[in-house]
Amino acid sequence: FEIHPDTPKEGKLTAEYFKNHDAGQMKQYIENFGKDVGMKLNGKLLANSKLSLAANNFAREKGKFPEFHEAVFKANFEDGKNIGEITVLLDLAEGVGIDTQELKTYLEDEANLKKVDESSKEAQMLGITGVPTFILNNKVLVGAQPIEVIREFIQNNS
Repeated sequence: FEIHPDTPKEGKLTAEYFKNHDAGQMKQYIENFGKDVGMKLNGKLLANSKLSLAANNFAREKGKFPEFHEAVFKANFEDGKNIGEITVLLDLAEGVGIDTQELKTYLEDEANLKKVDESSKEAQMLGITGVPTFILNNKVLVGAQPIEVIREFIQNNS
């Protein structure tokens, strides 16, 4: 689902999007989180994720979801590429062996983009506001959490 569906198609600089928040603290959090998971996070561009979410749906249908999702994640968070641009998504798809013409046709079909909207509405109804989100026995844990918090959540709700 889209966390920031109001992001323009061309994306927006993260600093501009979150200008009413403590940018220094947010930047430090992103850098520290990246170190914790062994990544150098770029975090300069907030992309509109609708096309990439639809492309991920296509990749799932073609049995290529894990590798495509990883490529999109790296392109967005490490390389600072705009995953809201179809050309970026087609390049990533080609890199993992997805037929780019098929994907382009899929992304140009409005019905496939509406599936992303439906998923976003469902997430909103469930109270999901971030990723990752874990749901166990109607209890919800939202956002990147330390492993201890996730373990405790699973133990308390299994």
